[in-house]
Amino acid sequence: MTSQINAISEVNRLADTLHGFNVVDLSHTLELGIPTFPTHPKYIIADYTSMDDVAEFKQLIMCDHSGTHIDSPSHFVPDPEDPRRISTADLSVSQLIGRAVVMTFGPFEATSHHISLEDVQTWEQANEPVRDGDIVIINTGWAKRWTTIPEGFDYLRGWPGLSGEASAYLRGKNIKAVGIDCISIDPGDVSGDDLKAHYEFLPNGVLVLENLTNLDGLPPVVLFAALPLKIAGGTGSPVRAVALVAKGDSRA
Repeated sequence: MTSQINAISEVNRLADTLHGFNVVDLSHTLELGIPTFPTHPKYIIADYTSMDDVAEFKQLIMCDHSGTHIDSPSHFVPDPEDPRRISTADLSVSQLIGRAVVMTFGPFEATSHHISLEDVQTWEQANEPVRDGDIVIINTGWAKRWTTIPEGFDYLRGWPGLSGEASAYLRGKNIKAVGIDCISIDPGDVSGDDLKAHYEFLPNGVLVLENLTNLDGLPPVVLFAALPLKIAGGTGSPVRAVALVAKGDSRA
């Protein structure tokens, strides 16, 4: 009985603490015409006619990497016998909840800038070191280019991303996940075996979030959460990502 009372007390204490935070939505709206990686299926929403005239329904057809989403390790671990091939349904959601550092770089032109190891370490020295078990969020300002196609094609040209060295450094810090406000964590001028950030993170169990938004103005450290759909065999999932920011923080 004492343990139950203590558990309730802890929940109440956490709930009271959370009253002191604002919730910032970091997710793009899923709608027709959103930017998608050129080789990925497109997002489609359609009216669904049912014999039931009481309730309204929509039918969704989309890639598991639509909009603001996570990449599961299985996205870059093709061997079905490889124990590192973890699908979306089998993820530990605790990897997507916790302390996050928000690193801001740029602004960038459409030249596929590679965010370097030196860039990351300089940010840490000026702000906050990355800790074991952190989530790392990369704010490049690229989310401002997000809009529906055809104007949204600008979002898909020359976006910035993490270099291989910077990715290896962050993975070595034992982070849980890394996210960016671009279509990919790798810069726009690489593909195939040169996708060093993806290959550094996903086979090593670090989850990747892409197409985040509303990162401008966030303080260097926030509480972060992003919950995926439980998709059997999925290589990713759309998420509703949020940051919790102390109400007294003038930067939020």
